[in-house]
This record gives sequence, C-alpha cells and structure tokens, in this order.
Amino acid sequence: MLSLYRLFLVICFIAFPVSLFALERSDSGSPLSSGLSTGTAIPSISSISDDHQLPFREPAERPQEYEPFKPDTTLNKKSSFQFYVAKSTGRSLDVFGRELFSNVPSTYAPLGAVQVNSDYVIGFGDALQIRGWGMVDINLNVTVSRSGEIYLPRVGSVQVAGVKYRDLQGYLKQAVSRIFKNFELSVSIVKTRSVQIYVVGHAQRPGTYTLSAMSTLLNALFASGGPAVTGSMRNIKLKRGSGQLVSFDLYDFLLSGDTSADKALEDGDVIYIPAVGPLVALLGDVKKPAIYELHQKTSIADMVRWAGGFESAANLKKVIIEKSINNRYQTVAEIESDWSSIEDSLAKLDVQPTDIIRVFAPGAAPLEVKTEREFVRVDGEVMQNGVFEIQKGETLKGLILRIGGTTDKGYVYGTRLNRESVRRDQQIKINEAVDRYEKDIEISAKQRLASESEPARIAAIASEVESQRRLSQKLRAVKSEGRIILNLKDASVTINALPDVPLKDGDMVYIPQKQVTVDVIGAVYQQNTFMHQRGRGVYDYIKLAGGVNTTGDKSEIYRICVDGTVRSNRHGGMGGIVNPGDTIVVPEKLEQGRGLLQGLKDFTTILYQFGLGAAGLRTLKN
Repeated sequence: MLSLYRLFLVICFIAFPVSLFALERSDSGSPLSSGLSTGTAIPSISSISDDHQLPFREPAERPQEYEPFKPDTTLNKKSSFQFYVAKSTGRSLDVFGRELFSNVPSTYAPLGAVQVNSDYVIGFGDALQIRGWGMVDINLNVTVSRSGEIYLPRVGSVQVAGVKYRDLQGYLKQAVSRIFKNFELSVSIVKTRSVQIYVVGHAQRPGTYTLSAMSTLLNALFASGGPAVTGSMRNIKLKRGSGQLVSFDLYDFLLSGDTSADKALEDGDVIYIPAVGPLVALLGDVKKPAIYELHQKTSIADMVRWAGGFESAANLKKVIIEKSINNRYQTVAEIESDWSSIEDSLAKLDVQPTDIIRVFAPGAAPLEVKTEREFVRVDGEVMQNGVFEIQKGETLKGLILRIGGTTDKGYVYGTRLNRESVRRDQQIKINEAVDRYEKDIEISAKQRLASESEPARIAAIASEVESQRRLSQKLRAVKSEGRIILNLKDASVTINALPDVPLKDGDMVYIPQKQVTVDVIGAVYQQNTFMHQRGRGVYDYIKLAGGVNTTGDKSEIYRICVDGTVRSNRHGGMGGIVNPGDTIVVPEKLEQGRGLLQGLKDFTTILYQFGLGAAGLRTLKN
C-alpha cells in the first residue's frame, strides 16, 4: 500500500508540474497595470514567483498511511458478560456492532480515489488547481497559506480559508471579476491538507493519528479499530478545544445509517471512548440475537427493533417473553393480540442491566436452553400446523392425536421427527467418517505411487486420487438432519402405530403427503420413477428400469425406505414390501483401492443408519 501511495505522488507531480515561470511585469511593477496596458491581448497567468505565494509542493506533514487493517486478534476476545450469557444459555452471542470493525479497510486514500465532499471547508495546506479562459488565461496550482490566503497574479491575495468547497468556484470568480470581465473559471482540489487527532480511552488502538482533513469521527474510529471489548458504542465523545463535548451513538449509524452526528475532524480533536455501559442479551425468535448496550431507558420493543424484528412478524399474533432468573427461563409476559397491540405492550416492558431475555413467537423453534415451557413445531399433512406447547412427558403420538390427527393425504409411514441434539451427534460421526476416508485416500495414494515408475500409470493414479478428493469434498457437504427413525411397519400404518417416543423442546415433526411412486437410480439402463404397484419387489422395479447395466454391482443393491430405514443384503436383507416413496439404488462397481472402497462403504453405512441415504445421494450426484 505504501509503494502504491508513493507511485500516486509521482504521478501527481507528472500531471501537475510545479515549474516556476517568472511573471512579466510592467515598469511600474504593478501586477494590475501589467494586465491593463496590453490593448486587446488576453492576460495570461500560468504560474507564480512571489513572496506572497506558497509554491505547490508536498506538505511538510504527510497524512499517516495505513496498510489495510488486518483483523486484530483482540477483536475475538469476549467480555465477562459474554461468558456469563454463554454459561447461562449455552449459546455464544456477539456484541451488536462489533463486526463493523472486524475487517477495516485503509482509512486514508489519496484525493484521486476519494471524491471531495461539497461541505469540505478550505484551509491551510489545501492544494488548489485553478483554470480560467475567455478574456483571461489562468492556469495555476496554488496552496493555501497559513494565513488562509492564495495569491492570484494581477488580482492579489484572496482569503479562501473557511469557504466551503461547493462555494469556492463562485467565490473566486467574484474576486477575479473585480479586475477581468467575460471569462469562465473552474477550481478543483488537488490535494487536501492533513489533521492530527487523538483517540483515547477504551479504544482498540488508542494513539495519535494523522488523517486527511476530509475525515470524520467515523473514519478515526475505523483507523483506531473501534471500541475495545470494554469500550462503549453508545457514548463516544468528540472534544474540540474548549468547546462543548459532542456525543456520538454508533447505534444511530448501525440501525438507520444516520450520520448527522458524524462530525468532520479538525486539527487537535480528541476522541474519547468511555467504558461500556450496561449490557443485556436478547435471543429467541428474532433476526439478530445479540448482546446490546443500554444508553437510556430501554424497552423490549426497542431491543426487538435493534435485533431486526421477529422472524415471523408478518403473521405475528402471539409473543411469549421469558427472562433468565437463576439460570432458568421464567415467563414474564404472554401477549396474544394484533401486531400493533403487541408492539404497544412490548414498549411497556422495561429491561434492566444484565437481563437475558428470550422472545418466542410462532414460526421458529425455541433455542436450546433450560426451560420451564417446551415447544414443538408440527408441519405437513396434519389438521393443525404450527408451534405447540407440549406437556411434560407428552409423546409424538399423543401430540398428533391432540391436534386432530392427520389429513386424508397424510402419509404416517413417512413421518419425520427431527431433534437438534441428535443432529449434532450425527454430524460429529459423519465428519469423523469423512476424516477417515480422506486419510485413507492420502495413505493409499502414497503407497501406490511409491511402487510405480511408469509415467502413464503414475498419471492415472494421480487422476484417480484427484477424483476421490472431489468425492470427499462432496461428502463434506452432507449435513445431518437429526432424524429419529421410527421403525414403522409399512405404508398401511396409522397414527396408532406411532411409537410413544417422548418429545423434547425444539423438536420438529413433519408428516408428508401420500406418495404413489418408486424411484430406481444408479447403474441401470434407464433411471426413472415408476408408479407403485402392490406386489412388486425390488428386482421387479429394476427390470422396469432395463436391468443392471455392465458397471452395476448387483451385490450392493439397496432400498432407501420412506421411513428413513435402509434395506440391503448387507443391512438386514432385501426382503419386505416396496412401499410408495421408496428409492432403489444400484451402485457402481469399484474395482480399485480396497481400503478406500471399505471406507466409502463404512461412510454409506453411517448415512443409512442416520436416515440420510437419499439426502446423501442427492449431494453426491450434484
């Protein structure tokens, strides 16, 4: 970045040469008389050599140059309140707004890369380019002096300090028009001055910073890495001389993009970041669960707004508010009304420092934490869809019966019961299986390559290994669903056949529509979907698909049942009725790499056991 900046300076000097040409003067030595003594000639002003004028040169103090900020490891540190929330809820929450400073770009850029704000105020050190044409020929590069002036030959000194950039062109044109008529003029800023400011208090990197004069308080915060873990985002102070402190609330910027309080910096400004204020945690059915800082009296409605609102706000009719007391959630309010009334009620519920609040609304499963009230979501072909509170020890069958059972289209045999704790355990085992498979790939490749010397054979092994690596990447994409296999008999079962498995908070139940087809995929002559017909077996459907082709492995044929179980010669035998919705798979033969073959079979075994066979196949086919 430093070398690029220096290259930019070289280009600037090439584009805007600073050669000083002597200005021809009349015998009287008056700039004014020189301009008026030449009948119809157009006065030409190309450069200056005068004691009143500062030549255009590199400022003595160069703005501090920043490499693009690399994420600071201290940004990953957590506050004591974050640890407290994690211990109390079992969930790690981020502090709202801290991600803004996790990957800060370069905060100072040359003028060529930044557009000058129209409200920018001209001051000492600014380099201006002035062009005029018509009855006057002006071509000047000038720098504002310490007294705030620029010197224009044949015109004199013009005070420009304090003039806003948007007014500068008209201001200079008015000054020149006192001497010349019938001309046009343009002015631009070649290079802005620099300001030195101080960032103190609970900053990520407190210190002195030299920034472009176009910088604002926000730019200084980015340069210093923002507030530290112990620093406030709600009460940042800007101190300027003996003037009154100006407060800046980052939440205004984060929540609504409001930069009205983002003041332009001046030389000598001090930015003070005080200690963080009271903190509260909000989680549950909101778009952005996080830890928030309080600045004044705050309600739960305010916090929900900070979190982006409810996930299911469009159809929100009921909200349950819970508060952590002695590490257990207790209900503090249950509101059931229209959205406007719910919002008014939430606005009356104040939050206190260190509160941990959970809000729950229909449409999302509760988060995992110790709860006194438990909820389960039911979807699909049931008489009532939605989120239901369950009684202690209530079973799957009991809940389905309580909500009215299934519709006429309900396919009980395909019932899915997904549980988060099961999903986590299954995913760990899947990841372990992939790890073993990848390790086998590398060991096998090393051994086979060590015993080969023929280039063609080595190339073939390398190609095969690369193919296996791509397969392992696809295996990595297989994600557990947390499905609990219910071991139902066949497609004829009813609700009464559902097992009495106790439900847990956060469970998801889905009952699909009745199906009428059977899929045959893999190494067959015509992969297809066939209408289910009672009495047909696995090999009957394979015959309909043209039979096993020459690359198919007949000994490894298996059937993925719609209830999540798998039938094969290696897993319980192929016998049994083929039910609507089942998928029959004919694998390809694997001729080489016995260790790898065994590893892949072990992996598919895990998929079968977890009811992920169909999902895994879809992933591997993509």
